[in-house]
Amino acid sequence: MESFEFLLNVITLQNLGAMFVGIVVGLIIGAIPGLGPPMAIALMIPISFEWPPETALILMVSTYAAGIYGGSFTAILLRAPGTSASAASAIEGYEMTKRGRAIEAIRMSTFASVMGGLISGFALLYLAPPLAKVSLLFGPSEYFVVALLGLTAIAAVSFGAVLKGLIAGLLGLLISTIGVDSASSFPRFAFGLDGLYSGIDILPAVIGLFAFAQALTLCEGSPKSNISGVSKLSWNIWPKLSEIIHCRWSLMRGWVTGLVMGVIPAAGGSVAQWIAYSWEIQRGKEGDKFGEGEIKGLAATEGSNNGVTGTSLIPMFVLGIPGGISAAVILGALMIHGLQPGDRLFRDSPEIIFTVIWGFILANFFMGGIAATLARVMAYVTLFPRGLLAPIIMIFCVVGTFAASGNPWDVWIMVAMGVIGYLAQKYNFSPAGILLGIILGPIAEDGLRNVLVVSGDSPFTFIFSRWISDIIIFMIVVALYYSFKPKAWDKAVEDGEAALAAAEEKKDH
Repeated sequence: MESFEFLLNVITLQNLGAMFVGIVVGLIIGAIPGLGPPMAIALMIPISFEWPPETALILMVSTYAAGIYGGSFTAILLRAPGTSASAASAIEGYEMTKRGRAIEAIRMSTFASVMGGLISGFALLYLAPPLAKVSLLFGPSEYFVVALLGLTAIAAVSFGAVLKGLIAGLLGLLISTIGVDSASSFPRFAFGLDGLYSGIDILPAVIGLFAFAQALTLCEGSPKSNISGVSKLSWNIWPKLSEIIHCRWSLMRGWVTGLVMGVIPAAGGSVAQWIAYSWEIQRGKEGDKFGEGEIKGLAATEGSNNGVTGTSLIPMFVLGIPGGISAAVILGALMIHGLQPGDRLFRDSPEIIFTVIWGFILANFFMGGIAATLARVMAYVTLFPRGLLAPIIMIFCVVGTFAASGNPWDVWIMVAMGVIGYLAQKYNFSPAGILLGIILGPIAEDGLRNVLVVSGDSPFTFIFSRWISDIIIFMIVVALYYSFKPKAWDKAVEDGEAALAAAEEKKDH
């Protein structure tokens, strides 16, 4: 409890001002497809050169927490996720928006994200050293089977069209192999095009498959109609107690998934959200409508992606191993200010590290109020006519993709992925499955290659000899069983359709 005394260090005008700036910048930049938290944090580094270390790092972690949540605004309102960690939220969130429930979706997203950030913040405060040791237990075998666990989500997010979902996942895995092989330096599927040698990055894939594809879909409707079908919005932005009770187990599953996946380097919110969403679909009950605006699915994905934020900083602070791109940028800022991660950071500079952690916790708390105010403004985009909204989304897609890398090839890749995403959605081939393949393909490939190297001629023996791998393999088996098992909510839909067909047939006779 000695860390509690450093809470008062956060409550200074300078630290609170840095926190406020970080939250606002993170929310705005995180909502723009293509920019996201890493760019927002990088933009803050030059501003903080002359600041005290704790103030500069409070700015960074506040931007990080708000940036992850900010990506959910456009995911829910436009089906254009601002970050890869909010892609799963675009499925249920946007379906709720289409049905005039945008404010309900945003308030559940806000509650799930704020509480997920707070829980992960306290885990960072009190459990950092033991959880950091857990991350050291993950080797090639564990990374490989974690990637396989993530790939099992493809069956769940296919919504009945499992064969088409698997085809989409295989297409994503194939796309993930494009570029120069990291081990042999041999180009694969580049076809002599310079822009493909570096491979297909996750960011243009996310923007193309969801945001640009959504803009193409909007072009199909009447240019004067809006996407929500309503002419005015309700402003009850705070979640109702009944909604929280209804989603309580979904929220808890999302938070737990985020906490666990955050500790694993290279996994993060991009993987956690799909595992949480898949878990939620498999636990669905009669009356649930996944894929049609089910709030429990949104609660799970939003709880998981912000539940990652605090625990992903644990291996960075304790071991110097960043849990993702954003954590790597924060690590750079940490070292710029003369601080070295590890046990010495907690032993020699407790006043700095614990002040920063408390700043992260308070940033998640204040983020809820600021985000609710900002959401009241951003929700108006659902009232814009399609003829105006579609070109605006396209412009943001192009600008955001180019700003993220400065590479014109990424823009063309984004457009190509947009066309693929549009056709996949039109013919029920699951854009989410394609994205999962692209995200998890490199993790699985690197893990498998390393397993083959260290295991000699016995890769299966090596994998099954590690207890963490055995636990994850058991989870894969359970996930596959529930993925192909008829679900209560799915059966209810089929029974309803059968009853409707019988009634129509009786009416005809």
